[in-house]
Amino acid sequence: MIQPMATRDLEQAKRDLGEFGYCLISEALTREEVDACRERLVAQADAEEAAGLSFRDGGGAAQHLLDDEGRLKPDAFTAAAGGINQRLWNLVNKGQCFRDLVIHPLVDELVGHVLGEEFILSTHSANIARPGGVRMGLHTDQWWMPQPTPPTPDYRRPSTIRRQPAEEFVHPDRSLGIAPPVVCNTMWMISDFTSANGATELVPGSHLSGAHPDPADQSDYDIVQPEAPAGTLMVFEGRLWHGTGANSSNEDRLGVLATFCAPQFRQQENQTLALDPELWDALPQKLKERLGFKVWQAYGRIESSAAGMIDPFPERVRELGD
Repeated sequence: MIQPMATRDLEQAKRDLGEFGYCLISEALTREEVDACRERLVAQADAEEAAGLSFRDGGGAAQHLLDDEGRLKPDAFTAAAGGINQRLWNLVNKGQCFRDLVIHPLVDELVGHVLGEEFILSTHSANIARPGGVRMGLHTDQWWMPQPTPPTPDYRRPSTIRRQPAEEFVHPDRSLGIAPPVVCNTMWMISDFTSANGATELVPGSHLSGAHPDPADQSDYDIVQPEAPAGTLMVFEGRLWHGTGANSSNEDRLGVLATFCAPQFRQQENQTLALDPELWDALPQKLKERLGFKVWQAYGRIESSAAGMIDPFPERVRELGD
């Protein structure tokens, strides 16, 4: 199967995004930047584990996530419950090296190519795929996007969409068109990515199918696992079928993932509430805007629609008068 090669040519990378749904940028981070990210990530992961804050998944069938009534168990994502891979959330609060990745020039260029000049951070996380972690399974990051629909009163109400795709998502009517990309991801490889250590699974070109992968049977899909050295950046758009691979090696695989979305969509992590206020004064304007503090077309405002920015300590007009 034809796959994009790692490149330093941004125009080629943009062509790869259009054709394959993803691209690879070689030497996106220097060795010093990779080392700084790895050191900070490992230290944070160890500290969260020691503090009882570690989030674990990737345990497969051995990790029982739901109770007898089908609800997510509060302690489901722990090592004790069978979780293997460790995920760290809200990285903006957890290190300068992570904050730098959100506003990296390659993000401006490539995510901006997919989403346009204005976009915001949806979630910023790390995935430490540990030995024994099973494959996640393919999914899209626009699972919540309604399918195109004919002009009739009969349509799926948006709030009824679930992660488990309904039939019209797995086998859509392509004559109605397909949704555009409104999500784009950056995966910064902090260690070498190999098929053995759980490199991200992808189906090249699936972003143009208009469909979601069938969670019940993925055996016939043309899945690839791009292999690349630490320091490589992989950018992939939100419609592309993808998922964490199984780690059959004896080493951890470290990746820092940022998901961006168009400014009119809800963020996975509530960035404006989650941000540590003590960081505010030191943040560059571009990062504040990308976190969602910039008002977009009067959306995200507090009080006046003419306001250009909000901050973590907004003035709130309370009940006035008699």
